[in-house]
Amino acid sequence: MAKKSKRMELVRGLAERRKQEADQMLAASRARVEQDKMSEQQLQAFLGDYQQQYRNNAGQSLSVAELQNQQAFMQKITSALLQQQKAAEMHQRELQAVEQHWKQTYGKLKGMEKLVRTAREQEEKEEDKQLQKALDERSQLVKTNFI
Repeated sequence: MAKKSKRMELVRGLAERRKQEADQMLAASRARVEQDKMSEQQLQAFLGDYQQQYRNNAGQSLSVAELQNQQAFMQKITSALLQQQKAAEMHQRELQAVEQHWKQTYGKLKGMEKLVRTAREQEEKEEDKQLQKALDERSQLVKTNFI
């Protein structure tokens, strides 16, 4: 029969793979949150630039249609910004869930590593006991010439 530590090592390997998958999920989720922040900043900058351009053009003689087109475009940018913010909030909640999953997975791996280590130590103690017992038995079988 295989040693307990060998059997437990298989389970530890599985826990290690799950932790690696959780690492990848965590990295991807963090990247999405960072990308959301950058996209939101870009949209806000674009909206600010366009609003400044609108203010500059307002003093010039533009047709009503041109002003309405500019206002409609700014509303579309604002709408895109709101959608981006909603997506960012969703990705932030997702990140929190993924972080919680990662913590659990990491904890399980560390617990499994401790169990394997404890099992190995116990097996080593048992092996040492058996070796000592065998040495003791062998020493009793050796006849002494002094008697």
